[in-house]
Amino acid sequence: MLENGLEAWKSAGLPTVPLDLDTLPSRTGSNPGDSDATRTDSAATHNHAFLPGLVENYANRHELPIKRELSVLFADIADSTPAIVGAPPDEALRFVQRFMGIVTDAALTYCGDVKDYEGDGALLYFESITEATRAALSIREALRAEDSGTGHPLRARLSLDVGEIVIGVIGTPLRRSVALIGPSINLAARLLKQIPPDGIIATETVITKLRTEAPELAERFSLFDERLELKGFEKQYVVAYAIR
Repeated sequence: MLENGLEAWKSAGLPTVPLDLDTLPSRTGSNPGDSDATRTDSAATHNHAFLPGLVENYANRHELPIKRELSVLFADIADSTPAIVGAPPDEALRFVQRFMGIVTDAALTYCGDVKDYEGDGALLYFESITEATRAALSIREALRAEDSGTGHPLRARLSLDVGEIVIGVIGTPLRRSVALIGPSINLAARLLKQIPPDGIIATETVITKLRTEAPELAERFSLFDERLELKGFEKQYVVAYAIR
């Protein structure tokens, strides 16, 4: 894993090469100009073409399913309804795409990936809680500087958790997807609606790890609620911290 993400690489003076997205190989392993036969042969030998990049790396090194400690980050557009309801389809999509572009760039910059886009939200995952937290802060700062083009501000709610997650493939040969399964995903999803717009909320587990790995990030969080009651977690109180 690249510690501290792409920005650390650049700060160290290490080289980067711009990519021409139109000439990159597709996720099926074929290239522009390949014949139909070439594409078919390539796709047949690339069993994980439908997987997100980070999970694909796991699949290439290990037999799925596997269990790994991952950090998850939910990002959701706050108060998106006024900008979407009643808007022409192209305008509504443009509004959401501005948000998703920022979210995706942050995930990849900090060595993570996007698991899913759904509605006006996305689930991101990382191998490091430090990188996940930096990505959340990056998303918030980028959105503050973004003009949505609709008269409605682009603001996010962001939630973080970390824990062991089962990574595997679900579906059928006709329609496959990757599954990330674990209580940390459920908890982060529940936490998301607790924080006001522009806020970042995290579990106590996140803060404990940050105090060891990146104390300067842990110090940015303050106690949000030490007796938070969440649906699906009725038998326990959740301790949450936040940057507001």
